[in-house]
Amino acid sequence: DKDLDCEARFEEATDFLFEKKLNHKPLKLIGSAHADGVLSFRDKVIIWDNKSKETDVHLKDHLKQFEGYIRSSERPVAGFWVVGPDFTIESQSLAMQFTVDVGVTITLIRASDLKEIADRWNMRNAEKSDEAFPLGYLIQPGLLNPALIAAF
Repeated sequence: DKDLDCEARFEEATDFLFEKKLNHKPLKLIGSAHADGVLSFRDKVIIWDNKSKETDVHLKDHLKQFEGYIRSSERPVAGFWVVGPDFTIESQSLAMQFTVDVGVTITLIRASDLKEIADRWNMRNAEKSDEAFPLGYLIQPGLLNPALIAAF
């Protein structure tokens, strides 16, 4: 029960960051066999999945699941984000290889980095609260490097 509760709260918190702090309303997903979230991005979508673990996320354990989400998307996928506490070194290489092989960028995003980016964007936009964060900054192969985000 505690694991399911933690997972649900993690997903709610991620939705909150995208909708309330980064000003992007996640699309509604129907059914239960889907990723945790989807955002419109130009004429495509960005899909994300949360991984609430007490250890580093090992991408290899989830790649088939993520490929299924990408294949079943009704719109082309611009990027796939995995949000977790941290990631194994091997996961970074696998994300890059997936990008090369499949043509969809997998970005590994530490939850703490996403929260910091959202907080900074929200603070920067205190005066213009409806300006949306430019999501393209978060489409990076491998582990997200927050230093590459020039939107601040």
